[in-house]
Amino acid sequence: MVLGYDHLTVNNGLLLDLQFCEGVGTLTQDWAKPRHEPVTLQTPPVWTQRVNDLCYLDFDGAGDYLDCPAAATADLDFTAGDYSIAAWYNLVDTSLSEILVGRYGVDLDGWEVYWYIGGGGQQYMSLRHHHSSLAPTRTGCYSDSWPPGVWTFMVITRSGAYPKMYRDGQEVKVTYDVGGLSDPDTCNRDLVIGTRYTKNANWFMGGMWGMRVWGRVLTPNEVRFLFERERERFDV
Repeated sequence: MVLGYDHLTVNNGLLLDLQFCEGVGTLTQDWAKPRHEPVTLQTPPVWTQRVNDLCYLDFDGAGDYLDCPAAATADLDFTAGDYSIAAWYNLVDTSLSEILVGRYGVDLDGWEVYWYIGGGGQQYMSLRHHHSSLAPTRTGCYSDSWPPGVWTFMVITRSGAYPKMYRDGQEVKVTYDVGGLSDPDTCNRDLVIGTRYTKNANWFMGGMWGMRVWGRVLTPNEVRFLFERERERFDV
């Protein structure tokens, strides 16, 4: 028996579910029940298929991104509440910070997730909250050893000041700013995937599939379930 979308416990509280299965066009459908529209491919990224026919988006690192208007994504305006973010990606290292997803303004409001190379060559995944009402105006956390050039499953769960990060279904060590992350200030900005909030820099380069956001914390078992269910699609 095949369970319906709403009968899968892991889909409870799912606010955004971009499966990138259209294979053509400049719009992609949000499969989550809130149905954020429109999610627009800008420039755009290239619809691509793996040998198993799984469709994903390939970003060129020079102007490709997705966005959805602020007015349509108010439920992603996280402040004090819990949330989780998950996606598969295969990133090309550009030696620059590359935005995966965010709804934010630097030192102003909102939240963002990005990948970057540290001074010693370490490969970091970072989550930041922005809050102009507080000092400092941004707080964040990061984890190390997120390799470019391979398909990787990323999950971040946030409840309170100390979010958790998971790579390929396993929790990893996270380093926090002193005191952890402060609540982001309320944000009225577009959701962006693959670019800075200004939509003119920090381009993501590489493949991406299954960008999802929940308004709750995924359990470790749910994270592992998602990884095990999907890993064969990426030969992981």
